[in-house]
Amino acid sequence: MSNMLQVCLYNADPASSAEIRQHLEALNFVRFACEVSNSDDLADVLSDSDTSLIFFHLDPDPAYVIDVIDQVSSRFPELAMIALSHETGPEAILSPIRAGCDQYVCEPIDPTDLAAAVGRVASKRLLSQGTSRSICVVGAGGGSGATSIACNLAMEIAHLTDKPCGLVDLDLQFGDIAVNFDCDPKYTLFDLATAGNDLDRTMMEGVLTEIPGNVALLARPDKIDQTTSVTHEVVHRAVELLASVFENVVIDMPQRIDECTFAAASQADLVLVVCQLMVPSIRNAKRHCDVLVQAGIPDERLEVVVNRGDSSGGRITVKDLEELIKKPIFASVPNDFQFVARSLDFGRPIATLDHNNAVRSAIRKMARKIVSGPGADAKDKGGRRGFLGRLLSKG
Repeated sequence: MSNMLQVCLYNADPASSAEIRQHLEALNFVRFACEVSNSDDLADVLSDSDTSLIFFHLDPDPAYVIDVIDQVSSRFPELAMIALSHETGPEAILSPIRAGCDQYVCEPIDPTDLAAAVGRVASKRLLSQGTSRSICVVGAGGGSGATSIACNLAMEIAHLTDKPCGLVDLDLQFGDIAVNFDCDPKYTLFDLATAGNDLDRTMMEGVLTEIPGNVALLARPDKIDQTTSVTHEVVHRAVELLASVFENVVIDMPQRIDECTFAAASQADLVLVVCQLMVPSIRNAKRHCDVLVQAGIPDERLEVVVNRGDSSGGRITVKDLEELIKKPIFASVPNDFQFVARSLDFGRPIATLDHNNAVRSAIRKMARKIVSGPGADAKDKGGRRGFLGRLLSKG
Protein backbone atom coordinates (compact mmCIF):
# COMPACT_ATOMS: atom_id res chain seq x y z
CA MET A 1 0.00 0.00 0.00
CA SER A 2 1.22 3.42 -0.92
CA ASN A 3 1.99 6.28 1.46
CA MET A 4 0.22 9.61 1.20
CA LEU A 5 0.67 11.14 -2.22
CA GLN A 6 3.44 13.73 -2.33
CA VAL A 7 2.13 16.64 -4.39
CA CYS A 8 3.98 19.52 -6.05
CA LEU A 9 2.30 22.55 -7.62
CA TYR A 10 3.91 24.24 -10.61
CA ASN A 11 2.46 27.73 -10.73
CA ALA A 12 3.86 30.92 -12.26
CA ASP A 13 0.78 32.97 -11.36
CA PRO A 14 1.16 34.26 -7.75
CA ALA A 15 -2.39 35.64 -7.71
CA SER A 16 -3.86 32.14 -7.98
CA SER A 17 -1.52 30.47 -5.50
CA ALA A 18 -3.62 30.74 -2.33
CA GLU A 19 -6.82 29.46 -3.91
CA ILE A 20 -5.17 26.49 -5.65
CA ARG A 21 -3.25 25.49 -2.54
CA GLN A 22 -6.41 25.67 -0.48
CA HIS A 23 -8.10 23.18 -2.79
CA LEU A 24 -5.11 20.84 -2.88
CA GLU A 25 -4.63 20.89 0.88
CA ALA A 26 -8.30 20.02 1.34
CA LEU A 27 -7.73 16.67 -0.36
CA ASN A 28 -7.39 13.93 2.18
CA PHE A 29 -4.43 11.52 1.91
CA VAL A 30 -2.56 14.02 -0.20
CA ARG A 31 0.47 15.72 1.31
CA PHE A 32 1.12 19.11 -0.27
CA ALA A 33 4.90 19.18 -0.46
CA CYS A 34 5.83 22.36 -2.30
CA GLU A 35 5.05 25.02 -4.89
CA VAL A 36 7.50 26.09 -7.59
CA SER A 37 7.25 28.80 -10.23
CA ASN A 38 9.93 27.85 -12.74
CA SER A 39 11.42 24.81 -14.43
CA ASP A 40 14.76 25.00 -12.62
CA ASP A 41 13.12 24.78 -9.19
CA LEU A 42 10.89 21.98 -10.44
CA ALA A 43 13.95 20.03 -11.61
CA ASP A 44 15.49 20.38 -8.15
CA VAL A 45 12.30 19.14 -6.50
CA LEU A 46 12.05 16.11 -8.77
CA SER A 47 15.68 15.22 -8.14
CA ASP A 48 15.55 15.50 -4.37
CA SER A 49 12.03 14.46 -3.31
CA ASP A 50 9.50 11.66 -3.51
CA THR A 51 6.98 13.66 -5.50
CA SER A 52 4.41 11.39 -7.12
CA LEU A 53 1.88 13.90 -8.51
CA ILE A 54 2.43 17.33 -10.08
CA PHE A 55 -0.28 19.92 -10.68
CA PHE A 56 0.62 22.23 -13.55
CA HIS A 57 -1.17 25.59 -13.57
CA LEU A 58 -1.07 26.53 -17.26
CA ASP A 59 -1.80 30.23 -16.83
CA PRO A 60 -0.55 32.80 -17.68
CA ASP A 61 1.67 31.18 -20.36
CA PRO A 62 0.14 27.83 -21.43
CA ALA A 63 2.58 27.22 -24.30
CA TYR A 64 5.62 27.47 -22.01
CA VAL A 65 4.08 25.27 -19.30
CA ILE A 66 3.06 22.65 -21.85
CA ASP A 67 6.68 22.51 -23.00
CA VAL A 68 7.73 21.91 -19.38
CA ILE A 69 5.10 19.17 -19.09
CA ASP A 70 6.47 17.51 -22.21
CA GLN A 71 10.01 17.53 -20.83
CA VAL A 72 8.96 16.22 -17.41
CA SER A 73 6.85 13.49 -19.00
CA SER A 74 9.80 12.34 -21.11
CA ARG A 75 12.25 12.24 -18.23
CA PHE A 76 9.93 11.06 -15.45
CA PRO A 77 7.31 8.82 -17.12
CA GLU A 78 6.28 7.35 -13.77
CA LEU A 79 5.04 10.73 -12.48
CA ALA A 80 1.36 11.53 -12.58
CA MET A 81 0.41 15.03 -13.81
CA ILE A 82 -2.78 17.08 -13.75
CA ALA A 83 -3.27 20.37 -15.62
CA LEU A 84 -5.24 23.34 -14.25
CA SER A 85 -6.50 26.27 -16.32
CA HIS A 86 -9.35 28.70 -16.92
CA GLU A 87 -9.39 27.71 -20.59
CA THR A 88 -12.21 25.34 -21.57
CA GLY A 89 -11.74 24.99 -25.32
CA PRO A 90 -11.01 21.54 -26.84
CA GLU A 91 -7.48 22.44 -27.93
CA ALA A 92 -6.68 23.99 -24.55
CA ILE A 93 -7.64 20.71 -22.89
CA LEU A 94 -6.04 18.39 -25.42
CA SER A 95 -2.64 20.12 -25.57
CA PRO A 96 -1.50 19.29 -22.00
CA ILE A 97 -2.97 15.80 -22.34
CA ARG A 98 -0.88 15.22 -25.48
CA ALA A 99 2.18 16.54 -23.63
CA GLY A 100 1.74 13.96 -20.89
CA CYS A 101 -0.89 15.10 -18.37
CA ASP A 102 -3.29 12.47 -17.10
CA GLN A 103 -6.19 14.80 -16.29
CA TYR A 104 -7.39 18.35 -16.90
CA VAL A 105 -9.30 20.37 -14.29
CA CYS A 106 -10.99 23.65 -15.22
CA GLU A 107 -10.96 26.74 -13.05
CA PRO A 108 -12.70 27.90 -11.00
CA ILE A 109 -11.96 24.59 -9.33
CA ASP A 110 -14.89 22.44 -8.30
CA PRO A 111 -13.76 20.30 -5.30
CA THR A 112 -15.72 17.28 -6.56
CA ASP A 113 -14.13 17.49 -10.01
CA LEU A 114 -10.69 17.88 -8.48
CA ALA A 115 -11.17 14.89 -6.16
CA ALA A 116 -12.45 12.76 -9.04
CA ALA A 117 -9.46 13.69 -11.21
CA VAL A 118 -6.99 12.79 -8.47
CA GLY A 119 -8.90 9.58 -7.77
CA ARG A 120 -8.72 8.55 -11.42
CA VAL A 121 -5.00 9.28 -11.59
CA ALA A 122 -4.36 7.35 -8.40
CA SER A 123 -6.41 4.38 -9.57
CA LYS A 124 -4.74 4.24 -12.96
CA ARG A 125 -1.13 5.13 -12.27
CA LEU A 126 -0.09 5.52 -8.69
CA LEU A 127 -1.60 3.02 -6.35
CA SER A 128 -2.55 -0.11 -8.26
CA GLN A 129 0.85 -1.76 -7.89
CA GLY A 130 0.76 -2.33 -4.16
CA THR A 131 1.44 -5.80 -2.83
CA SER A 132 -1.07 -5.54 -0.02
CA ARG A 133 -4.83 -5.85 -0.26
CA SER A 134 -7.23 -4.01 2.05
CA ILE A 135 -10.89 -5.07 2.32
CA CYS A 136 -13.42 -2.95 4.21
CA VAL A 137 -16.65 -4.61 5.38
CA VAL A 138 -19.57 -2.40 6.39
CA GLY A 139 -23.16 -3.24 7.27
CA ALA A 140 -26.03 -1.47 5.56
CA GLY A 141 -28.06 -1.58 8.76
CA GLY A 142 -28.16 -2.93 12.28
CA GLY A 143 -27.97 -6.70 12.53
CA SER A 144 -26.75 -7.13 8.96
CA GLY A 145 -24.11 -9.62 10.05
CA ALA A 146 -21.20 -7.59 8.66
CA THR A 147 -18.94 -8.16 11.67
CA SER A 148 -19.44 -11.92 11.59
CA ILE A 149 -18.66 -11.92 7.87
CA ALA A 150 -15.55 -9.77 8.41
CA CYS A 151 -14.20 -12.06 11.14
CA ASN A 152 -14.74 -15.26 9.21
CA LEU A 153 -13.59 -13.69 5.95
CA ALA A 154 -10.24 -12.84 7.55
CA MET A 155 -9.82 -16.42 8.71
CA GLU A 156 -10.73 -17.86 5.32
CA ILE A 157 -8.32 -15.52 3.54
CA ALA A 158 -5.56 -16.55 5.94
CA HIS A 159 -6.35 -20.21 5.31
CA LEU A 160 -6.46 -19.85 1.52
CA THR A 161 -3.24 -17.84 1.27
CA ASP A 162 -1.46 -19.68 4.09
CA LYS A 163 -0.36 -16.28 5.33
CA PRO A 164 -1.41 -14.20 8.35
CA CYS A 165 -4.30 -11.82 7.76
CA GLY A 166 -4.75 -8.53 9.59
CA LEU A 167 -8.15 -7.72 11.08
CA VAL A 168 -9.19 -4.27 12.35
CA ASP A 169 -12.13 -3.44 14.60
CA LEU A 170 -12.95 0.11 13.50
CA ASP A 171 -16.23 0.29 15.40
CA LEU A 172 -14.45 2.39 17.99
CA GLN A 173 -17.25 2.56 20.54
CA PHE A 174 -19.11 -0.73 20.32
CA GLY A 175 -17.04 -3.09 18.21
CA ASP A 176 -17.20 -6.71 19.35
CA ILE A 177 -14.62 -8.57 17.28
CA ALA A 178 -12.64 -9.47 20.41
CA VAL A 179 -15.79 -11.01 21.90
CA ASN A 180 -16.40 -12.94 18.70
CA PHE A 181 -12.99 -14.52 19.10
CA ASP A 182 -13.25 -14.85 22.89
CA CYS A 183 -10.06 -12.90 23.47
CA ASP A 184 -8.97 -10.04 25.70
CA PRO A 185 -6.58 -7.76 23.78
CA LYS A 186 -3.79 -6.24 25.84
CA TYR A 187 -3.36 -3.34 23.41
CA THR A 188 -5.77 -1.45 21.17
CA LEU A 189 -6.05 1.37 18.66
CA PHE A 190 -5.85 3.75 21.59
CA ASP A 191 -2.25 2.70 22.19
CA LEU A 192 -1.43 3.61 18.61
CA ALA A 193 -3.20 6.95 18.99
CA THR A 194 -1.03 7.83 22.00
CA ALA A 195 2.23 6.63 20.45
CA GLY A 196 2.96 9.93 18.71
CA ASN A 197 6.17 9.82 16.68
CA ASP A 198 6.81 6.27 17.87
CA LEU A 199 4.03 4.95 15.66
CA ASP A 200 5.91 2.71 13.24
CA ARG A 201 5.86 -0.88 12.00
CA THR A 202 7.52 -2.19 15.15
CA MET A 203 4.95 -0.45 17.30
CA MET A 204 2.15 -1.84 15.14
CA GLU A 205 3.39 -5.39 15.44
CA GLY A 206 3.56 -4.98 19.21
CA VAL A 207 -0.08 -3.98 19.69
CA LEU A 208 -1.65 -6.77 17.63
CA THR A 209 -3.50 -9.64 19.27
CA GLU A 210 -2.77 -13.04 17.74
CA ILE A 211 -5.88 -15.12 17.16
CA PRO A 212 -5.98 -18.86 16.36
CA GLY A 213 -6.49 -19.25 12.63
CA ASN A 214 -3.53 -17.08 11.59
CA VAL A 215 -5.35 -13.77 12.17
CA ALA A 216 -3.91 -10.73 13.97
CA LEU A 217 -6.42 -8.33 15.51
CA LEU A 218 -6.06 -4.59 15.97
CA ALA A 219 -8.77 -4.08 18.57
CA ARG A 220 -10.97 -1.08 19.30
CA PRO A 221 -10.23 1.03 22.41
CA ASP A 222 -11.26 -0.45 25.75
CA LYS A 223 -13.13 2.63 26.92
CA ILE A 224 -15.48 4.90 25.02
CA ASP A 225 -13.73 8.05 26.25
CA GLN A 226 -10.54 6.78 24.56
CA THR A 227 -12.14 6.84 21.13
CA THR A 228 -11.72 10.60 20.74
CA SER A 229 -7.95 10.05 20.58
CA VAL A 230 -8.32 7.86 17.49
CA THR A 231 -8.34 10.46 14.71
CA HIS A 232 -8.58 9.86 10.99
CA GLU A 233 -4.81 10.47 10.77
CA VAL A 234 -4.24 7.63 13.23
CA VAL A 235 -6.57 5.34 11.28
CA HIS A 236 -4.86 6.19 8.00
CA ARG A 237 -1.41 5.50 9.47
CA ALA A 238 -2.59 2.30 11.13
CA VAL A 239 -4.00 0.87 7.90
CA GLU A 240 -0.87 1.96 6.09
CA LEU A 241 1.36 0.14 8.59
CA LEU A 242 -0.81 -2.98 8.57
CA ALA A 243 -0.34 -3.11 4.81
CA SER A 244 3.41 -3.25 5.33
CA VAL A 245 2.98 -6.22 7.67
CA PHE A 246 0.23 -8.26 6.00
CA GLU A 247 -0.61 -9.20 2.45
CA ASN A 248 -4.32 -8.97 3.33
CA VAL A 249 -6.10 -6.73 5.82
CA VAL A 250 -9.83 -6.94 6.63
CA ILE A 251 -11.40 -3.88 8.28
CA ASP A 252 -14.75 -4.14 10.06
CA MET A 253 -16.33 -0.70 9.83
CA PRO A 254 -19.28 0.84 11.69
CA GLN A 255 -22.35 1.94 9.75
CA ARG A 256 -21.68 5.63 10.22
CA ILE A 257 -19.68 7.61 7.70
CA ASP A 258 -17.13 9.96 9.22
CA GLU A 259 -13.49 10.94 8.83
CA CYS A 260 -12.21 7.73 10.42
CA THR A 261 -14.26 5.44 8.20
CA PHE A 262 -13.28 7.47 5.13
CA ALA A 263 -9.64 7.14 6.20
CA ALA A 264 -10.02 3.36 5.96
CA ALA A 265 -12.24 3.24 2.88
CA SER A 266 -9.92 5.59 1.05
CA GLN A 267 -7.12 3.04 1.23
CA ALA A 268 -9.28 0.01 0.52
CA ASP A 269 -8.95 -2.06 -2.60
CA LEU A 270 -12.45 -3.38 -2.00
CA VAL A 271 -15.40 -2.15 0.07
CA LEU A 272 -18.04 -4.80 0.79
CA VAL A 273 -21.44 -3.40 1.77
CA VAL A 274 -23.42 -6.12 3.54
CA CYS A 275 -27.21 -6.02 3.36
CA GLN A 276 -30.25 -8.26 3.63
CA LEU A 277 -33.10 -8.68 1.18
CA MET A 278 -35.33 -6.21 3.01
CA VAL A 279 -36.33 -2.77 1.78
CA PRO A 280 -34.66 -0.71 4.56
CA SER A 281 -31.42 -2.67 4.29
CA ILE A 282 -31.32 -2.44 0.50
CA ARG A 283 -32.04 1.28 0.55
CA ASN A 284 -29.24 1.82 3.06
CA ALA A 285 -26.85 -0.25 0.93
CA LYS A 286 -27.62 1.92 -2.08
CA ARG A 287 -27.26 5.04 0.04
CA HIS A 288 -23.90 3.87 1.36
CA CYS A 289 -22.57 3.10 -2.10
CA ASP A 290 -23.80 6.41 -3.48
CA VAL A 291 -22.09 8.52 -0.82
CA LEU A 292 -18.80 6.68 -1.27
CA VAL A 293 -18.92 7.17 -5.04
CA GLN A 294 -19.72 10.85 -4.53
CA ALA A 295 -16.68 11.07 -2.29
CA GLY A 296 -14.46 9.75 -5.06
CA ILE A 297 -14.26 5.99 -4.58
CA PRO A 298 -14.46 4.27 -7.98
CA ASP A 299 -17.63 2.25 -8.36
CA GLU A 300 -15.64 -0.82 -9.37
CA ARG A 301 -14.21 -0.98 -5.85
CA LEU A 302 -17.66 -1.12 -4.24
CA GLU A 303 -19.45 -4.45 -4.01
CA VAL A 304 -22.68 -5.56 -2.34
CA VAL A 305 -22.89 -8.78 -0.34
CA VAL A 306 -26.26 -10.27 0.56
CA ASN A 307 -26.42 -11.92 3.98
CA ARG A 308 -29.18 -14.37 4.89
CA GLY A 309 -29.94 -14.34 1.19
CA ASP A 310 -32.48 -17.15 1.31
CA SER A 311 -34.63 -15.72 4.11
CA SER A 312 -36.82 -13.16 2.33
CA GLY A 313 -39.49 -15.64 1.34
CA GLY A 314 -39.21 -14.52 -2.26
CA ARG A 315 -40.73 -11.09 -1.62
CA ILE A 316 -37.51 -9.40 -2.69
CA THR A 317 -35.00 -11.23 -4.85
CA VAL A 318 -31.33 -10.86 -5.65
CA LYS A 319 -32.40 -9.84 -9.15
CA ASP A 320 -34.40 -6.94 -7.68
CA LEU A 321 -31.32 -5.81 -5.76
CA GLU A 322 -29.06 -6.09 -8.81
CA GLU A 323 -31.46 -3.99 -10.85
CA LEU A 324 -31.31 -1.29 -8.19
CA ILE A 325 -27.53 -1.19 -7.84
CA LYS A 326 -27.03 -1.80 -11.60
CA LYS A 327 -24.43 -4.54 -11.12
CA PRO A 328 -24.27 -8.17 -10.00
CA ILE A 329 -23.95 -8.79 -6.29
CA PHE A 330 -20.52 -9.88 -5.12
CA ALA A 331 -21.68 -12.79 -2.97
CA SER A 332 -24.67 -14.26 -1.18
CA VAL A 333 -24.44 -15.86 2.25
CA PRO A 334 -27.29 -18.22 3.23
CA ASN A 335 -29.32 -17.96 6.41
CA ASP A 336 -28.37 -20.16 9.36
CA PHE A 337 -29.07 -17.82 12.22
CA GLN A 338 -28.96 -20.41 15.00
CA PHE A 339 -25.61 -21.79 13.90
CA VAL A 340 -24.03 -18.34 13.53
CA ALA A 341 -25.47 -17.26 16.88
CA ARG A 342 -23.90 -20.33 18.50
CA SER A 343 -20.58 -19.40 16.89
CA LEU A 344 -20.79 -15.89 18.36
CA ASP A 345 -21.86 -17.13 21.80
CA PHE A 346 -18.96 -19.56 21.97
CA GLY A 347 -16.49 -17.03 20.58
CA ARG A 348 -15.40 -19.47 17.91
CA PRO A 349 -15.23 -18.99 14.12
CA ILE A 350 -17.75 -20.83 11.96
CA ALA A 351 -15.14 -23.11 10.40
CA THR A 352 -14.08 -24.48 13.79
CA LEU A 353 -17.66 -25.52 14.63
CA ASP A 354 -18.65 -27.05 11.30
CA HIS A 355 -16.18 -27.25 8.46
CA ASN A 356 -18.91 -27.97 5.93
CA ASN A 357 -21.55 -25.49 7.04
CA ALA A 358 -23.21 -23.63 4.15
CA VAL A 359 -22.46 -20.22 5.67
CA ARG A 360 -18.80 -21.15 5.99
CA SER A 361 -18.75 -22.38 2.39
CA ALA A 362 -20.21 -19.12 1.10
CA ILE A 363 -17.69 -16.98 3.01
CA ARG A 364 -14.85 -19.20 1.85
CA LYS A 365 -16.06 -18.78 -1.72
CA MET A 366 -16.06 -15.02 -1.19
CA ALA A 367 -12.51 -15.16 0.17
CA ARG A 368 -11.38 -17.19 -2.82
CA LYS A 369 -12.93 -14.63 -5.16
CA ILE A 370 -11.03 -11.84 -3.40
CA VAL A 371 -7.61 -13.48 -3.39
CA SER A 372 -7.91 -15.08 -6.83
CA GLY A 373 -9.64 -12.29 -8.75
CA PRO A 374 -12.42 -12.26 -11.36
CA GLY A 375 -13.36 -15.65 -12.71
CA ALA A 376 -12.37 -17.45 -9.53
CA ASP A 377 -15.86 -18.86 -9.07
CA ALA A 378 -15.60 -20.73 -12.32
CA LYS A 379 -11.93 -21.70 -12.17
CA ASP A 380 -11.63 -22.09 -8.38
CA LYS A 381 -8.14 -20.71 -8.74
CA GLY A 382 -6.29 -18.07 -10.69
CA GLY A 383 -4.07 -15.05 -10.72
CA ARG A 384 -4.23 -12.40 -8.10
CA ARG A 385 -6.66 -9.59 -8.71
CA GLY A 386 -5.21 -6.23 -9.53
CA PHE A 387 -7.30 -3.87 -7.42
CA LEU A 388 -7.48 -0.17 -8.05
CA GLY A 389 -6.02 2.61 -5.95
CA ARG A 390 -7.11 4.50 -2.89
CA LEU A 391 -9.68 7.22 -2.41
CA LEU A 392 -8.12 10.61 -1.99
CA SER A 393 -10.80 13.16 -1.20
CA LYS A 394 -12.98 13.84 1.78
CA GLY A 395 -15.85 14.48 -0.58
